[in-house]
This record gives sequence, C-alpha cells and structure tokens, in this order.
Amino acid sequence: MILSRDAISQDKAVGQLTEAILQRDQPRTADLFFQLVKRDGRSMGEAVSLVAEAEAPFVQVPNHINVRDGVITLINNDHTILGLRASASLTPYLPNEYRMLAMLQSVWYIPAGLDIWNQLLGRYPGRYAAMKGMNVPPPDDGPVVWNQDQEPIVEPGTIDERLYQHMIATMSGDVRRSFGLFLGLAADEAARARLRDQLLFLGLIDVQDTIINRKARNTGHKALRARAIVDLADLVGWERAHGVFYTGVPDMAVGPLYYSAYDAACVTLAEAFPDGGKNLVQDNRTPLTPTEVEDFVRLLMEGDTEDVWQHVTKCLRDGKSVRSIGDTIQIGAAELILRTTVPRKFTDGQHPFDYCNTANYWMRGSSNAWQPRILYLMANFVNDAARSNKLYSSPLDQEFATAKVMGRSAEDLLTEQDEAIMSFDFARATAVANAYLQTGADRDALMSTVAVTACKFQDDPHNQKISHSTFEEYAHNTTHLKDRLLLATVRQLAGWPKMPGERDCYARFVREWMRQ
Repeated sequence: MILSRDAISQDKAVGQLTEAILQRDQPRTADLFFQLVKRDGRSMGEAVSLVAEAEAPFVQVPNHINVRDGVITLINNDHTILGLRASASLTPYLPNEYRMLAMLQSVWYIPAGLDIWNQLLGRYPGRYAAMKGMNVPPPDDGPVVWNQDQEPIVEPGTIDERLYQHMIATMSGDVRRSFGLFLGLAADEAARARLRDQLLFLGLIDVQDTIINRKARNTGHKALRARAIVDLADLVGWERAHGVFYTGVPDMAVGPLYYSAYDAACVTLAEAFPDGGKNLVQDNRTPLTPTEVEDFVRLLMEGDTEDVWQHVTKCLRDGKSVRSIGDTIQIGAAELILRTTVPRKFTDGQHPFDYCNTANYWMRGSSNAWQPRILYLMANFVNDAARSNKLYSSPLDQEFATAKVMGRSAEDLLTEQDEAIMSFDFARATAVANAYLQTGADRDALMSTVAVTACKFQDDPHNQKISHSTFEEYAHNTTHLKDRLLLATVRQLAGWPKMPGERDCYARFVREWMRQ
C-alpha cells in the first residue's frame, strides 16, 4: 500500500516544511530538515519522504517548452528531485563529518526551484528568475500547481497489461492517466521491480535526435528523472514515496516527448538481426580490446552519425558484449568534457555523461532484452555533442605540460585539487587530478576530496550529480581508460559556471551544523 498525501501530511513536519518552502526561506527549510535527522532521530529516508511531500505540488510545469517573442524556450523543472537523488547517492563518498552536507545543499535549493514556468515568465521569484536578472515580487496566490495529485488507477488485467497501459499513457502525454496508473502499479509489491525497469526505460528512450541548433531539448533529463524517482523510492520505502512519485512521475509524460531516435534504433536492429537483437544481451560475451576501445572513442569524437551507428552494429555482430560497449561509450562521454574549453559549453558534455551513466546503471541491473537499442542512443548523444562543439582534438597534453605539477606529493595535490576547482581553473584542476592519479595514490581519497568540493556549490545539483555519476561508473567500468572518468569530474566541476554562485549553505554548515 502506498500512503496517500493526506496520510503522510498528518506528520506536522510536512506543514512546517511546506510553510518554509512557500516562504522561499532556504535557511529555515534546510534547518528543519537537519533537525528532523539530528534532533528528532528520523532516518534520512523518512526526512526525504517528508520534504518531498512538502515540495511536490509546487515544482510541476505544464510543458517543457514555452514561446517568448516567437522564440522557443526550454523549461526544465526537475533539479529539486535530481538534487535529492544525487545527494543521497554521493553521501557515502563524503567523510563522516560532511555526511549531511550533500542533502542539506539539495534541501536548501528547493524553495528557489518552485514553479519554474512562471519564474521564466517573470511572474514568480526564484533561482531561474534571478538568473535572468529579474527581481520578481512574490504573488499573493503563491506558485501554481500545474499537475494535481491523482488517485491510483487499478484497471483489470495482468501486470503485463497494466504496464503496457502505463507505457502508452506516458508516451502519449496523458499526464493524469500516466500518474494514476503508476500509483496503482506501485501499490502492488509484485509489480514494483517491473515498474522500476519500465520507468527507467521510458526515460532513456525519450531523448532528442540532436542538440545542434536546438533550444527545445530535454538533454536526457527524462532518464535522470526516472532514476531519481526509483532510487529515492528505494531510499524512503515505496510505501512512503508518494511525495517522490508526485514530484517526478507526472513529469515523465509532460511534453515535448522525443522518440524518433529510439525508433531509428529499433529499425536498425531489426534490419541487422533476425530477432531484432533480443538475444544479444545473453549471447554477446566478448569485451572490446584496448585498441578497439580507443578506436571507438576516437570515432565518437571525430566520426559522423552514420559511421557511429554502423560501428555499434558491427560491434554487436562481432559478439561484443552490451556492457563492454556501454562502458566504452561512457569513456567517450568523459572525453567530451575533457576536450571542452569554453565554460558555457560544459553543459553539452555533462548531460550525455549523466545520461550514459543512467543507461549503464539500468543495463547493469536489468535483464531487459531491449538493452542494445539504448546503446545507439548513448552513442548518438555523445557523437552529437562532439560534432555540435567540434571537439576534434584534445587540449590535455598541452595543459598538462604547462601546469608543471608532476612530482608533487599526493597530499599537496589533494589540497590543490580543491583550490583549483573552487577557483574555476579547469585546466589546472584536470592537470592536478592527472598528476595525483600518476602517483598511484588512493583513488578513494581523491573521490572523497572531490565529493566535498562538489558539495560546496549551491543551487545547482548537477555538481553533485556529475560527481556521483563519475564515481559510480569508475567502480563498474571495464575499460583500461577508466581513470579518465575521474579526470572528467574535476574538469566539469571547475569548468561549468556556477549559478548563482552563493555559498551560504556551506558557510552555515561549517558554522552551525557540521559538528552537531
């Protein structure tokens, strides 16, 4: 049974958190969360369940694109739920005294992330309005609730039939029906594993063909949303996850919806394999060789789309394992970041990297026969970003030669790692990380240092998310180039412009919360 919003809201903490959030009081919201855990002894999962219930109605949007002055504009509204998921996942990498920092940063952000639709229209205050230079007074009626809560829908039929109806409702953009069917399935413990798998799949196939000359693009966020939903449900317990579901599930059906690239992957596999590639997951067992990995990464950076897709098909025909191909494409996603030198362009490497992480995460935990189709979407996303930014050569050799940090002690390099990232010197940050890795010192110490640095940044959960994506893939990657994943995260943290750039939450953490 899934506890309803009314049932969870009987806890007075939901009302307190809701009041603080609607007053856009970031310090109070974070302090209430902190006291739930530290003073009241609530588990992290229970506290997340309560804050998710408080925020859920106010972080919805009616569409992911709008039109201003005849020009398409993009609206992403999921940073609050992405932040909670990333923080929960990154926490184990933090030293004990910093364990609450990641989650407090994500909770601190929530009051600034309400009603993004109206923020971008200059009708509601928050982070996005501030980014656009708008000083918006709060409206009397508060944030708009664009998607209402729904009652569970339980229709007759088998689990297979009900899952199919949920899939069709989501892909057709029927937000209310999709959400209701999801709640009905989530209440059935026997359906949860399959529902989890399907939600991740629906997120992964909803990705654009190209980012080149596009403003209306979801940048792979549907996949990231789907993972946030299911991972947080696992954290808080599915019975108490209504707020998580209300925050994220309606948005899975919000348009625009992109399935053209997935359609092409289906056609490609149907033409290449008599069974459409359904047996490749179990039949293909051979990993790519180091030379094949390097050649594949080079093709992702320098080749055209047709050649990349043909190469994925060739690898599958040659018996290469789905996991090995996915791990190699992840290295290609890291290479996007490592070749980027323009700060505002780091977003074009970050999003394929996080998307590929979610795809690999899904494939590692799933037996779904449709996995090979996702490889084409991963490769397409990486190659498209490389072509969009003309990332045909690497600046690293020159940067490493200029930095002159080789020969330093591992301890000194860890100190400078934090300093280089916090000063946004991406070339030096990457060189320092490389020098540290060359010493052969403990990778865990580097990841711990980077995790703390990532959690110093405020109001942009991508900082924590890219760090966890990197660490998770480093733990699972089967290629000889896995160290490049660790280089990518420090370069991304140092390179991506921080918005709006305040560090109030970190300062308060050190001053008040750190040692309680």
